[in-house]
Amino acid sequence: MFSFFKREKSKELPAIVVFTSKVQLYKWLIADAMQSPSAIFYFFEETGKELEALLNAAGAESIKLINWKDADKTMISDKAYVAELYPLSGPYTTLIHNLQQHSKTIIQTLSHLDSPIFMKMGGDKLKTLVARLGIREEESISHAMVTRAISNLQSKFDQKVVTEKTANSIEDWYQANLDD
Repeated sequence: MFSFFKREKSKELPAIVVFTSKVQLYKWLIADAMQSPSAIFYFFEETGKELEALLNAAGAESIKLINWKDADKTMISDKAYVAELYPLSGPYTTLIHNLQQHSKTIIQTLSHLDSPIFMKMGGDKLKTLVARLGIREEESISHAMVTRAISNLQSKFDQKVVTEKTANSIEDWYQANLDD
């Protein structure tokens, strides 16, 4: 009866899991994805190539590697991982909402402190803070506050980027679209 202010369940974005480095993210991702039928989504071609090489090296043929644009055309497994954050909110929320159409799918969004989005949030200071808090390199952080901060930053980028220029990597995207 008093649900006026609650978010609709299907519209909620999953908490973002943040690792201390890209290496730790990839190690965890491959190990976790191999435990059950999984799909890994990516936004940038360079990330797709890195993940493909890692999956081949790990012998993980059962894991589907999918470009985010193909999310609505693909049957999703038990778990879906979003291996990186898109700088703008539109593509990211589109992917999440497409994945949420499969009600049984568990969705995890992953990022790391070396990612350009965290560099825009203070980068090295964040790493220092995480180290002071006693979070080990192999541990991850996941909290609604972190997810909300990233969502707010994506909204700011939405306002800054009038005409988006495409890029093959997330670093190139930032340089082409948000070069300060």
